[in-house]
Amino acid sequence: MRSIIRLCFILVCLAVWFGAVRAETLDRIVAVVNGDIILYSEVQEQIRQLAKTSPDLKMEDPSRRAQVEREMLQQMIRDRLAEQEIRRLKIVVAPREVDEAVDAIKQENHFTDAQFDYVIQQQGQTRDQFRQAIKKELERSRLIDRVLKSKTIITTEQVDAYLKSEGSAFGESRHLTILFLPYPEGSGGQKTEEVDKLARDIMNRLKGGEDFSKLAKEYSKGPAAQEGGDLGYIPTDELAPSIEAATRGLKPNEMTDLIKTPTGYFILKVVDVRKEKQTAVDDNAREKARKQLLQVEMNRKFLDWVRDLESRSFIQISL
Repeated sequence: MRSIIRLCFILVCLAVWFGAVRAETLDRIVAVVNGDIILYSEVQEQIRQLAKTSPDLKMEDPSRRAQVEREMLQQMIRDRLAEQEIRRLKIVVAPREVDEAVDAIKQENHFTDAQFDYVIQQQGQTRDQFRQAIKKELERSRLIDRVLKSKTIITTEQVDAYLKSEGSAFGESRHLTILFLPYPEGSGGQKTEEVDKLARDIMNRLKGGEDFSKLAKEYSKGPAAQEGGDLGYIPTDELAPSIEAATRGLKPNEMTDLIKTPTGYFILKVVDVRKEKQTAVDDNAREKARKQLLQVEMNRKFLDWVRDLESRSFIQISL
């Protein structure tokens, strides 16, 4: 009897040990950046976030997956280097400054709260995640100003040239309503199948003539759900490429088919389409162009700076 108990005990210990070994193989250190470590699980989480906004990301092919992992790890190494410098230089961005930046974005684009929620949702983000991204951009801007000891300035001539090259004779806005059915976070196969079935059922009901607004109020988990998913007019250049393509050419009161994304299902209905001839460029358009050019220039300076910092840093990669 004692020998049987001892055998069972050994088997249990071996099972625990093998489980621990398996857990270690699932997660491992893939980079060391000046003493800071980056785990394989962190890389995978960033790729999952990327997949939310890039449904065409082909990860089934092993060579393609390996390439995406390497590219993501390189980006994370550069982000980590920037974070280390931000801490070293004690650069701080207050919550009030993030609030002001978010409010400025909403005002410049004439976004309602529902439209703002929709736009950041298209980016696969929550409001908190969007705020963190804004905070990160403000920190990087101050970092570049500090390390290069010069402000980045966009001239009037640059703005004029940009508006001349990017401007078009007509601008288009689409008045959209949306019904969004998300996959629950961390949901298993059964929950995913339930969402799939519900999406198909709702699509069939809409095709059968049921009211879009009524079903959006009842089932949608997206922005403006209590208003029947009414987003108002959104400029086409503010729509995610997949959403813009799906609603392009639709006439008023026509709707898309089911749009499946890694985060769930969208159904959109076009209420109206408005085209406006751009006879003149107002101050708002010039300021928006200036900020776009500034962001491009900041990104260029950041990339040049961080590449130089990489060459002077202790970095070990094991991916």
